[in-house]
Amino acid sequence: MNIFERLYLCFYLRKKKKLLNCQKKLPFPVISVGNLTVGGTGKTPFTIAFSKELKKAGYEPVILTRGYRGRLKGPVIVSEDMNAEDAGDEPLMMAMEGLKVVKGADRYAAGVYAIEKFGFDEHNKAVFILDDGFQHWKLYRDLNILLVDGYKGFGNFRLLPSGPLRSPLNEIFEANMIFITKKENETLKDKLKAYGAKEIHFAPIKIEGIKNRDGRDIQPDGKRAFAFAGIGNFQSFIDCLSKLNLKIIGQKKFIDHKRYTEKTIKKIEKLARDSELLITTKKDFVKIKDKILKPELCYLEVSLKINKKSVANIIDFLLKLKHDRA
Repeated sequence: MNIFERLYLCFYLRKKKKLLNCQKKLPFPVISVGNLTVGGTGKTPFTIAFSKELKKAGYEPVILTRGYRGRLKGPVIVSEDMNAEDAGDEPLMMAMEGLKVVKGADRYAAGVYAIEKFGFDEHNKAVFILDDGFQHWKLYRDLNILLVDGYKGFGNFRLLPSGPLRSPLNEIFEANMIFITKKENETLKDKLKAYGAKEIHFAPIKIEGIKNRDGRDIQPDGKRAFAFAGIGNFQSFIDCLSKLNLKIIGQKKFIDHKRYTEKTIKKIEKLARDSELLITTKKDFVKIKDKILKPELCYLEVSLKINKKSVANIIDFLLKLKHDRA
């Protein structure tokens, strides 16, 4: 560990201790979904899929999110008719799936706000999903779900700024469940088991297809396509497109949570002038869906598959928690 990693760790542990000492607790179960690394591990599609599974089981999930780069400070309920500049790209994506989403930097305050606005009482089966919550110690969580990218794992196993780790690797033991996302990486699973992790599941990518502005399916049919995105793991996006009947004639990678200016839009249009389709991720699409782009703008729709056993384990946990609190 070099001096920069040591400095990062020093500030990290100091902040964690301070926030744990003033941790607050909501009157309903809180499940954290987060990761140890920077970059995309599929938190948003996982949170969407997980919330839908809870709804199927009769629960009322509410996603508490910081809403990175969204201008609204909150707490505020995110609706699908908002724009990404105000709500943030990922909260807007989740709201567009018909889920209850509350944005706010203080997740405890956001939870209290949600209880009041949605009128929750002891008769409701409310569950709060703490989006990107592994490092949000200000709010007590009853269950920690840790996501690990099935392509990247933990990279070089170094802390920021020398590597991708936001938290020390030994904090893997604070996770009650681990999901390897995007790819069923058995080698990574074996490494996690060797490290001491116990409950490990897979949540692989499921390609739903290509959608146009109106959400209708577009048939690839060997069309020439230009791909672009501003996400944490650009390669996984390209890998998904490579499985479709498309001819990728060009691609452009942007930084995560990219803000698309008019200048950037014109640059993309120029790069894609020989293509029939302009394909991006849904996360990027929600930020530019009202802008005019040529050729036809569309997005890749993907989801993460969460196996029935892991869902059943979480439901059992919630039932036990309710019994213990009674």
